[in-house]
Amino acid sequence: MVADYYFKSKSLFYSLIITFPLFIFYEIGIFYMFQANIPYSKNGADVLIEEFINMLGLNGYYAASSILFIVFFLILYFQRKNFKTFKISSKYLSLMIMESFLYAMLLVLLLQNIYLSQGVNMNNLNNFILSIGAGLYEELIFRFFLLFFLSKSFIFIFKMKEFSSLLLSIIASSVLFSLFHYIGQESFNSYSFTLRFIAGIYLSLIYINRGFGIVALTHAFYDLFVIFR
Repeated sequence: MVADYYFKSKSLFYSLIITFPLFIFYEIGIFYMFQANIPYSKNGADVLIEEFINMLGLNGYYAASSILFIVFFLILYFQRKNFKTFKISSKYLSLMIMESFLYAMLLVLLLQNIYLSQGVNMNNLNNFILSIGAGLYEELIFRFFLLFFLSKSFIFIFKMKEFSSLLLSIIASSVLFSLFHYIGQESFNSYSFTLRFIAGIYLSLIYINRGFGIVALTHAFYDLFVIFR
């Protein structure tokens, strides 16, 4: 069971199943606040994705949502091809949540309540939604996309070995992850930068060893702990 849980919980299929509710909650929450004329801010990583899609001449909001749904069905297809079943273990999903909760608690002890979400304000509803969005979108950019892109680029350009490329990618993406939080109102501070850099390394190691779903939940849990303590 342990080996089966480790394999399946790390898979893209289980990662999508466990994070899809986060995406739905975040999008509905932002839409509700917009319709109700409640002051709000979106997660910075979400805005970056929308701006990139806008540069391609598409509607960033609707295109981003559509892409996620397309990815969902593609992963379903490969799930059937690789696992030969669509059966989802509720026990495994529960274990993934508990595992992420534990990693988040360890991160709280490590970081001493430094925010990992961008745009935190005095609106608790918006802060809750931002925490969910940070877990999903920041991990999507800095772990899922950036780690892969950097590691492949270092191998292709500098002819590095896979381990060295991955190690350098973890460091580079963690630096960018930490710097990202100073885009906006927060002023640069070497202490908070260092702690966020360490958090980037910590989250990268979780992503590499346990997959996107667990690292996204870990990030979201951590931000919720810090904001509502």
